[in-house]
Amino acid sequence: MTDNADAGLDSAALRPGDHVEVRGNEHLHYKAYVEDTLPQFNIAWVREQRTGERKMLFTNECRILRCES
Repeated sequence: MTDNADAGLDSAALRPGDHVEVRGNEHLHYKAYVEDTLPQFNIAWVREQRTGERKMLFTNECRILRCES
């Protein structure tokens, strides 16, 4: 279940191990797990759940929603 009450998280609110949905233009791009963050630069590194690919996100350029277990 996704926490839809949240307008999107910035890198300071994310923690390693968080399960998130990454969206752009209100469409789901993918689900991922947070691996690391660099809040002073609005950066988060995530591992895409489906492919295992590691990606660097600029949190001010996409919408990140935390998923509940």
